Amino acid sequence: MTSSRRRFMHSASAGSLAIPFFSPLVFGDTLQNGRIPPFPQPGDPDYWRKVRNQFLLARDKVFFNNGTIGVTPRVVLDKVIEHMTRMATDIADWDYRGDDWIAGYGPQTTVRTKAAKLLNADVKEVALTENVTCAMSYVADGLDLPADSEVIISDQEHPGGQSSWLVAQKRRHVAVKVVKLPKPAQNPEEIIDRINAAITPKTRVIAISHVISGSGAILPVKEICAEARKRNIFTVLDGAHAVGHIPVDVRAIGCDAYVGCFHKWLLAPPGNGFLYVRSERAQDVWSTLASAQWDNHEDEGYRFSQRGTGSLSMLVGMEAALDFHESLGPERVQQRVKLLGDRLREGLRSMPKVVQFSPHDPAMCAGITVYNVEGVTGARLQDEMWAHGRMRPRSMGDVFGVRQCTHIYNSPEEVDATLRVVSKLASA
Repeated sequence: MTSSRRRFMHSASAGSLAIPFFSPLVFGDTLQNGRIPPFPQPGDPDYWRKVRNQFLLARDKVFFNNGTIGVTPRVVLDKVIEHMTRMATDIADWDYRGDDWIAGYGPQTTVRTKAAKLLNADVKEVALTENVTCAMSYVADGLDLPADSEVIISDQEHPGGQSSWLVAQKRRHVAVKVVKLPKPAQNPEEIIDRINAAITPKTRVIAISHVISGSGAILPVKEICAEARKRNIFTVLDGAHAVGHIPVDVRAIGCDAYVGCFHKWLLAPPGNGFLYVRSERAQDVWSTLASAQWDNHEDEGYRFSQRGTGSLSMLVGMEAALDFHESLGPERVQQRVKLLGDRLREGLRSMPKVVQFSPHDPAMCAGITVYNVEGVTGARLQDEMWAHGRMRPRSMGDVFGVRQCTHIYNSPEEVDATLRVVSKLASA
């Protein structure tokens, strides 16, 4: 074990000796002097090589599927393991004085504050959930909607984002109107017009994605929310693919609620999500999961965080991931992600028989690219990438091919390796 590694382990262990467990982030031995170096221009290979060293992902494997789940940085993983070890070793020390040693009951103000900062929200507007599916269900179940109410969703919503509204339709006879969006989406105005055209006097909710899971399209949510607010329509956005990927400012967007997760683009451990509800609308949403704070309207985020016994270790990991992201710099991460995504899309654009389902407008996409090669199934395309480079995108089926997500642990060389595999298939 290197001396710097020992220092890291000692510091992390020392930080875990007292409750609360949230201790300052300490980086491992691969970054100069234990800290992130000053940020160079996005093309500097040395900086990103050092960032890549923060991940345990095997060097002979390339991961392009953080749209499902991201690779957890080892400093985050270390924090989780150390905390779980501390729990197993010293649980008898918990005397119910001070902070809880479990999650699901306490306010968790420290980590909620960091999440709120990332979203540009007030801490009392942000609740901790397990994932987007839970958070969206809280909104759908918590709103009082008359039987003749209408809810607008798009035809490209993830099952976790739409299913709670379908339950409301079957159980409470709420009408769910599905708006067909173009794929690939190329014109923000067309999307706005299609959503607005579906609005009627009975419309009570618009529930759509910020970034479409199946194409990577960034929707014009600010304009959609502005029109909805004029008509007193509740807006809730599925931000599963936005947070940690593109800028998210809930105040600037103007939505009433925003649901998201940290295990994809923010690289936190699974089981970490959030629900933002604008303070002026929080009283309109009933508690779905209820415990002692179910009626706490002084801290609505605390109220919505009541979910029963959970793992505090996962929240320790979530906070470490937020710290990691903040230390890198959200804008720097976003630049890198988009730089690699643009490189991939530009390379695909010139290839015969390659069809892209992600937007061609650079302003409407970032790190998600969905594409296919004519005559090649998504499963085969996925398998070819694994066979010729151990690269792992995600198959999207026979029509849409694969979804390839670029992140900070990827490199231009890895993107180019992808392009060589696709080019060979497209030229066959």
